[in-house]
Amino acid sequence: MKIKLSKLIILIFIFCSICLTSCTYEKNIFLHKNNNSLSKLNKIKLKLIWKNKIGKNSIFFKKLNPFYYKGFLYLANSNGFIYCINIKTGKIIWYINLINKSCFFSSCKDEYITSGPIIANNYLYVGNQQGKVFAINIKTKSINWIQNVFSEVLSNFVIRKNILIVHSIGNILQGLDKDNGKILWTISLGNSNIFSIRGLSTPVLFFDNIIIGNDNGLISSRIASNGSLIWEQNLLKFDDKENFININDIDVQPVIYNEIVYVSSYNGVFMALNLSNGDIIWEKTYFTHKNFIIDNNIIYLIDIKNRIFALNAKNGHLIWIQDKFKNSKINNLFIYKKKIFFTNNKGFLYWIDSEKGIFLGNKKIDKYKINYILLIKNKLIIQTIYNKIYLFKILII
Repeated sequence: MKIKLSKLIILIFIFCSICLTSCTYEKNIFLHKNNNSLSKLNKIKLKLIWKNKIGKNSIFFKKLNPFYYKGFLYLANSNGFIYCINIKTGKIIWYINLINKSCFFSSCKDEYITSGPIIANNYLYVGNQQGKVFAINIKTKSINWIQNVFSEVLSNFVIRKNILIVHSIGNILQGLDKDNGKILWTISLGNSNIFSIRGLSTPVLFFDNIIIGNDNGLISSRIASNGSLIWEQNLLKFDDKENFININDIDVQPVIYNEIVYVSSYNGVFMALNLSNGDIIWEKTYFTHKNFIIDNNIIYLIDIKNRIFALNAKNGHLIWIQDKFKNSKINNLFIYKKKIFFTNNKGFLYWIDSEKGIFLGNKKIDKYKINYILLIKNKLIIQTIYNKIYLFKILII
């Protein structure tokens, strides 16, 4: 009896060992598969092609962005310099100083460049703090015309056919003839909010329509040829504890996707609007003051707590939240090969999985904050607040 019992114990021990080994093996296979899938997502390499610097700059003018045109990169700094850089080598081909060329008095030192550049038909356009718009011939490196607009230009320009659209302080929208600078039309977008934040929403074009937000919480659709109103929608919100002084600015550029206008206000209102008539499709509360992106029916945004949200573009419902970076100041969202890229204020570039928000990797670019990102196919132009310019090639292995 004792022999039979000992045999039974041995058999049970062997059986349990087999089961445990099998379970461990399956678990290892599962983890191995997960690690393999994660490593596949993680195989991104940034290869530095060149770096350069375009002089001193004030860190307060954040609307100055690189512009790519026919193999060359064009940049402006706040002190009035315009640079042309060879995109392949990073070498400066030419530069001009607008302040020296257009001013003869010491007061011109305060005429900082605040917006641009943008290029059309070999003419480059920038705006300044004193409400001047410059058109520069990039072939001759000379100023073609200068026009005084309503006030300081803090929004980037857009161009429709022969019209340069200028949004300036005071909720004024103007259309200029891009060839000679003549003001074709001027309209008011409404009374200014006394509690407005410094900055303006960049207009977005849809054929001959301009979609534009302003600092009183109104978004409108207008005709590009004359500024006439098509529709207007109100994003005002009252009695909001998180917005106790009633700041209703629309500083974020609206996004048009599948004939729907998506717009965000400083007060936390996030709306999807019918492009043709401005009717509200859905409305949610998401506090975001930074430009957002939409890809494959998903909205990606950064909220005021530096969390990344993924939302269903059809109804605004939350898909996932990534809060790993809530202790950093993150910005500059863009998407490439199903990965969401963004930067922080310490010179890092991060990337996460677009489907679940899983952290995948990062790279230290510079010791200072990255101000602007420009993606050209698989080339990444990075500009810091102190005007260091980097070009990286994105490699997915």
